[in-house]
Amino acid sequence: MALPVAALTASLPLLASTSAGASPRLPDSEAVKAAPAGAQARQVTDPRLAATEKKQETLDKIAGQITEGLSEADRARIPGFTDIEVDPVRNSLRLHWKGTPPQRVQRILARLPKGVTASVLPARYSKSELHAARNKLLHGGKPADLRIASTATPIRITSIGPAVDGSGLEIGYDEDRGADKRDHADPLARITRQGRSNEVKAVIERAAGVSTAVVYKPLSVDLASRQQDSSPWAGGSALRNPGNGICSGSFSVKNARGQYMLSTAYHCNGRSGLWRTYRGGATVGSTDASQTSGPDDALGISVPSGQARGALYDGPASETDGYSKPVTGWGHNNVGDYVCTDGANSGVHCAVQIAKTDIGVTGANGIYRPATDLAYATSRTSDGIAAANGDSGGPVFASVANYTADEARGMITALDQTVTCPSSEYVLDSSVRTPWCVKGVYYVPIYQTLHDMNWTLVTK
Repeated sequence: MALPVAALTASLPLLASTSAGASPRLPDSEAVKAAPAGAQARQVTDPRLAATEKKQETLDKIAGQITEGLSEADRARIPGFTDIEVDPVRNSLRLHWKGTPPQRVQRILARLPKGVTASVLPARYSKSELHAARNKLLHGGKPADLRIASTATPIRITSIGPAVDGSGLEIGYDEDRGADKRDHADPLARITRQGRSNEVKAVIERAAGVSTAVVYKPLSVDLASRQQDSSPWAGGSALRNPGNGICSGSFSVKNARGQYMLSTAYHCNGRSGLWRTYRGGATVGSTDASQTSGPDDALGISVPSGQARGALYDGPASETDGYSKPVTGWGHNNVGDYVCTDGANSGVHCAVQIAKTDIGVTGANGIYRPATDLAYATSRTSDGIAAANGDSGGPVFASVANYTADEARGMITALDQTVTCPSSEYVLDSSVRTPWCVKGVYYVPIYQTLHDMNWTLVTK
């Protein structure tokens, strides 16, 4: 049964912070780059959004204490821990735990700030147990193909992760058509698909040894400004990759040698070559082959100017006045957090809510990305979408300081739930290809990328 925890009056310092809602545009001289004469940021203040942001700041701080500052995946090291959810609207926490939380956690819950509530919910499995079960389904660092009686076609696992409530593993699968190939519509009738899903479930549960929820989920499609950036380079800008396609610049970083780089997604174009601005064709830099990772879907662009700044472009993709916001640092992600996606092709979309963390997903290029988080647009998200084609590599952030700055959370890697683009959606390359949009995005947590690549985030 759930164990309600009463909220007490002791206060906690606020360190980590995130936000919900839109990304209002507030005056901030540091956030504006090369704005035309007379251009000013429009001030938008919504007390409801500000209140939600402050609540999420508090909840994420408490979650960080409970999880000992560990990343989404590394939380499996906490005995008995399954997952934690934050709910900024209700100002509450839900903690999923196998067994009784240790005294350390109980003391935190007994000293919650005024107005914050929490509940402890029993979980069937801990995150550690679910990680061990997931590992049984991997071969050579990626999901193994499955064979079932109803088809000679191999079945591939397209996504795999622990259920938030600890009830088991959540598995997505489809028929393996090969790298970068997928069925755009389910080729099977509903009753036939249900039978196949049941077969897949039986095979996976025998192999993994835990309960599963199995759904048909075709291979993820990689999301392939702003339009004409200049040195020092900023994130969220529109880039032409070495193959002349469009992708989004992400966070500015320093590599282990202390050199500035602009990051983007590896799947955008892992080959060597020059990256240019979307408009004007100015050279941004070239791919550094030593600074790439398929599993992290990360690529570092070496910038000849030696300069990249800790800022992200904000607003719609059609914005032309150079408006941007400073990056103040980075934070971990929690289920229930509100974040913003920032793609060069569709602009910023906020009030995108994290639904799951710690998911392994196979990209369209066939490379398994073992640590991603998944967030969906909500009714409060502008245009009801989270991204569009061309937004690959774009940053995911949480607003801080009353929406005047950004906290890095991750980099867009793949999609979920393709939808028709709203007529109001501005897409830079719509004249070249038909635009399409998505409600959900997978993104690699920024901690994972910085840790694995030995990068340092460039901040304001």
